[in-house]
Parts: sequence; C-alpha cells; structure tokens
Amino acid sequence: MSFSSDVKNELTQTISSACCYKAEAFGMILFGRSFSLSEISLMTEMQEVAERYCACIRDLTDITPLMQKSAAGNYKITVPERADRIKILEYFGYTGKELALRINLANLDQTNNDCCSRAFLRGVFLVCGSVTDPEKDYHIEFNVAKAKLCDDLMQIIDDSGLKAKKIIRNNGYVLYSKDAESVEDFIGTMGANKAFMTVMQTRAIKDLKNQINRRSNFESANMSRSIEAGLKQVSLIESVLEKISLNDMTDDLSALCKLRLENPELSLDELGKLVNPPLSRSAVSRRFKKLEKIAEELNAK
Repeated sequence: MSFSSDVKNELTQTISSACCYKAEAFGMILFGRSFSLSEISLMTEMQEVAERYCACIRDLTDITPLMQKSAAGNYKITVPERADRIKILEYFGYTGKELALRINLANLDQTNNDCCSRAFLRGVFLVCGSVTDPEKDYHIEFNVAKAKLCDDLMQIIDDSGLKAKKIIRNNGYVLYSKDAESVEDFIGTMGANKAFMTVMQTRAIKDLKNQINRRSNFESANMSRSIEAGLKQVSLIESVLEKISLNDMTDDLSALCKLRLENPELSLDELGKLVNPPLSRSAVSRRFKKLEKIAEELNAK
C-alpha cells in the first residue's frame, strides 16, 4: 500500500467520542462524491474508508447505505432511497435545497479544545485527501469540488493553526501544503500518530543526511582549494629553483619549500604543523609571500 493509504488505514481505526464521531462522519459525508437531495455517495479505492463511511451513516441515522465493488476494485457507496437521503441531510442540518453547499458548524462542538475540528479534518481527508510518502517528498492535499466548501475548509484549517494554499485544478479546488513541518502538523492533528512519527523520523534522517552532505561538500571544496593552492606553490618553487638553489635561500624558507614539494596536497595549516617548530597558517603564508617576491626579483633580472 501507499503511504497515503497507510495513513488513511490508521485514521479509520481511530476511536472517537460521540461528538467527534459525528464531526468525522460529517466531514466524510459532506466532502464525499455527492451530498444532495438527489444523491449521497462516495467513491473510494479503500475498503477501510468505505466501511467507515457506511458505519458512520448507519450508527448515526440507522440507515444502511448500499456498497458495491467494481471490477476494478473500487468501492461505490450510495443511499438509494430519497427518504433516507432526506433523513441524513436533516440530521446534519440541511434541506437539500441549499443554493451553495457550506460547512454547517453546528455539527462541530467548538467548546472541547477543537477536538471536533480535528475529527472533521480527519473525515475530510479520508474521502478527498492524499499525502505523499515523505521518503520522496513532503506534500499533503485536499481535493474539493465546490468553491464555497473549499473556502470554508480553508477557514477551519486556519483556525486549527495549520497552513495551506489553494489552487484550481481540473475545474476543482485543491488545498495543499508542501513543507515537512506542515505535513507533520496535519497528520498529527488528524490523529495518525504512527504516521506522524514516521514523517518525523524520515525528516530527521533527511536533515542529518543533508548536514553530512553539506559538510562533505564543504570539506571537498576546501580540499580542492588547498590542493590547487599547493600546486601553485609547487610551481612557484620550481620556477625559483630554475635560477637559484635551496641552499641560496634562508634556512626557514628552504625547509618550507622542501616540505611543500614533498606534500603538495596539504593545506597551509597542515603544512605549518610539519615545520620544526610548528608555524601558524598566517606565518606559512607570509613565507610564501617572501618567495613570491624572490621570484619577482629573479624574473626582473
């Protein structure tokens, strides 16, 4: 199964209080395929989601929806009888004659630490949400068919302290987040604790790998610069030795030149440690500056 399916499977096993169970059911039914006088239905690939949807309607209204499985393995749940559809609509405070479908906040108990808002988001995600495997990318989204419902959902997301952006896609609306922290917050808020820990652990490992890669790249760049500088100094020494010998130099400069010829790959710090007594990086640099002046004087002759 996909990571998104794993998250939904975990969410369907959540045990809720009575008020949160109603809020979750409301989210599933309102954001399913259809919620109107002419049709109440859901299409899903997941049996767990289909069974949760049916159980919510049955437990809250005593109506048993019709569930059918297609040859492709998808589940379609419908409420065939008009009288049953009216009863479900009325249970959640609708008539079926609304000009624009909106979220009826009366179905969310706002007095108990926003638990019902979290349950409602869980229900919405089960029927119209998806989340990408954090090993590949950080992305969670909700696909909503109606503009007003999308705006209302965005408000609930904002009120829950979560972050999302809205785009239009294929004549519908998508609310999404694409950063690791937001994906973690959504999954944690909806109650998928195992998935929440998976995202956290994956993020921590990725961050550690990125730190290691950055450090490795930094060290590689420093090494490359050190080797390049060392080769330039070797070239400088060789050009000087074409005109004078090491014996013609001062002892300290002669010793440094010998060490550099033997160790072209070392940084100035590492080269300075080989000198007896050891030299600082700046002291080594100053001695090569002297050698540059000697080379300039020799070339001027």
